[in-house]
Amino acid sequence: MGRLVRAAGGASPADAAQLSPAYRMMLAGLRPIFPPTAGVLVSFEDGAWGGFLAENRIFEDIFRGVSGTDLHQRAAWGDEVHRAFDYLRDEFPALAYLTELLVTDVVLLKSDSTGGGSASQLPGLVVISPGPGWTTRDFAETLVHEMTHLNLFVLDMAYRLYRKTSDELALDEHRVVSAVRVGELRPFDKAFHSAVVAVPLMYMQQARGETALVDAFASSLINCCEGLEAKKDRFTPYGQILLAELSSFARNLDYTMVESGFTRTDLAA
Repeated sequence: MGRLVRAAGGASPADAAQLSPAYRMMLAGLRPIFPPTAGVLVSFEDGAWGGFLAENRIFEDIFRGVSGTDLHQRAAWGDEVHRAFDYLRDEFPALAYLTELLVTDVVLLKSDSTGGGSASQLPGLVVISPGPGWTTRDFAETLVHEMTHLNLFVLDMAYRLYRKTSDELALDEHRVVSAVRVGELRPFDKAFHSAVVAVPLMYMQQARGETALVDAFASSLINCCEGLEAKKDRFTPYGQILLAELSSFARNLDYTMVESGFTRTDLAA
């Protein structure tokens, strides 16, 4: 991330403590709405971010059928977001650090869709439409899921992951089977994202003794990695390094690799 801050014209962070302030200062120059100076700012469908996203038709799938949230719903969901960060700090401190570093703004709304969203052109921002009966763990896993997308966006901005543009990677000859939407061919970069974001969620679930995600996606994760490997010339050398790490995990399900990956500085932006 220090490399990205420098590329954006900012001063190189002197140490880890300066990384978050430098990142947020960089975001202020990249986004239409400034991030908070610290912590995460929670807003709703009628806030500044909600209005901007609706007006510019960003996250249209999440905003489909959006309706107003009342004070009780806002308080409950806002509390769940903060409890989710507490849960991550207690159970997965390395993931908590990355999530608190990369996620600066959360927009909560009620719509026909359920889940979260993030965008490469809006680093730091996460939009969530919680499902009925969501628990703190659901909020936590959604935050980690979107943080992982944001992390890949930041790495791509700093180092470039792909040799072609996103539009080019959506062409049929570059498509690869998804790790999550089993059997569905997806644009090359979207398929890579689908595989990478599955890993920390699998890690979190196995740490709790659960196997639902592993049972559902272990085979499709390997299939996705094999498809990416067959077309790895679409990656830059840095992207190929990340693919090699991902493929090794997919074939061995060695969760110590995931743990070490959270703190490795040789792959950091």
